[in-house]
Amino acid sequence: MTYEITKTKRNLILFTACISTFMATLDGSIVNITLPVISTYFSVSINSVQWIVSAYLLAISSVLLIWGKISDNYGKKYLFAAGLAVFTVGSVLCGVSNSLSMLIVSRVLQAIGASVTMALVQGIVTLIFPPTERGKALGIVGTVVAIGSLVGPGLGGILVHAAGWRSIFFINIPFGTAGVILALILMPKAEVKAGNKSFDMRGSVVFVFSISLLFIGLLLLQDGVISPVAMLLMLAVSLMLFIAFIMYEKKLADPLLDIRLFKNIKFSISLVTAYISYLSMFAYIFLMPFYLQYVLNYDIMTAGFIMSVYPLTTGVIAPLSGWISDKKSSIPLTLIGLCINTVAFGLLSVLNASSSVARIIPLIMLLGFGSAVFQSPNTSAIMGSVSRDKLGVAGSINAFFRNFGMVSGTTLAVMLFMFVTKVGISNMSSHVFDSAVFLKGFRAVMITAGSFSFFAVILSVFRRKIKAEENSLNSENRVFIGE
Repeated sequence: MTYEITKTKRNLILFTACISTFMATLDGSIVNITLPVISTYFSVSINSVQWIVSAYLLAISSVLLIWGKISDNYGKKYLFAAGLAVFTVGSVLCGVSNSLSMLIVSRVLQAIGASVTMALVQGIVTLIFPPTERGKALGIVGTVVAIGSLVGPGLGGILVHAAGWRSIFFINIPFGTAGVILALILMPKAEVKAGNKSFDMRGSVVFVFSISLLFIGLLLLQDGVISPVAMLLMLAVSLMLFIAFIMYEKKLADPLLDIRLFKNIKFSISLVTAYISYLSMFAYIFLMPFYLQYVLNYDIMTAGFIMSVYPLTTGVIAPLSGWISDKKSSIPLTLIGLCINTVAFGLLSVLNASSSVARIIPLIMLLGFGSAVFQSPNTSAIMGSVSRDKLGVAGSINAFFRNFGMVSGTTLAVMLFMFVTKVGISNMSSHVFDSAVFLKGFRAVMITAGSFSFFAVILSVFRRKIKAEENSLNSENRVFIGE
């Protein structure tokens, strides 16, 4: 069931959702290129300024689930508009920050606003579009994500050159303001649960502590601040807190996280395959710039253009993939996309110091094509497998798994590279760079990413089998009723 609204209004709501998605994605990709400038401006180390990025990701991931639950209980319209407003205010404060501490705190505020929209976008799209149009709409959202990733570094460079680093935050103000106004005008009031509504504050606090500890451990390991042993200890404490959270949630009538959702095989497998996809992809995204700049000796602009082939391909293919999934089943497409990615990782693993750009670009295009074929139908499968009153939580869980995959993929690349080469990636520079050592680690990471992708293929085959059995059972029930 969807809202009875006109096609024009649906598309305008989709446009509003895309504005928030674009800003959140752009803000993640536009800041990285400005870190050296901000480091110089505040006279701090690059490790310290890196927390401008890390704090943003940490804050988003910690509270995603909370917004999904609140939206299911009280509606999405005003919460979505409030999230955009907080993001915009956070952007203003980032732009006027006069110290690194103020900038990081402002980034946390900005992230809290962004997390609201991230948690709600997929649920809103699923709610207003019928199943025959859902995949295409989610594919368009995927394209906007790709565009935000694509234009971020280039736009950031232009803005910093023309107007200074503060301009990368001020640019959000007109988009955020327009988004708030459009959301309040266009989005219908949601039908929410009747009866007594409660919010699980205790569970929320435990969940936030658990996830924060997990992400802090992963981020500190990436930065080389702590050892793998220390990270594992933090992971163990995080796991104990999460187990305590799950045990507590099972006792509640209206929990923050409804564990019963994960009994849905289609929902659970789709989430796991999404996580694996992002883990594999970000292991590649982390190491590929080193390969292009230090092994093949391309300048940073050329390397950037080559890397942009991935989001460009994804942006073009994602809506088409979503449209096909609306006409056909989504599961075969996810299987095809994962198979393509498995092959692409295998081919990337055999790149060497003499590989030409004519060989590299088609492989990156292949990887982008496989990701686009997988992601839109898989998101549609996740959102289509839950009831209407769980769309907020389902969307926030999916967004969390995406962020977790991104961080753990980068961490996997760092740890595996260090294990194989006995050298930390942060210790390698253009002046003392050993191509043979790097390629040894690079190949190990690409092979591992391909292996994870192949495991996701196996899971998708199992998911397809479950779906076929469900369809067969439904068919038998229809025949029985007809008789």
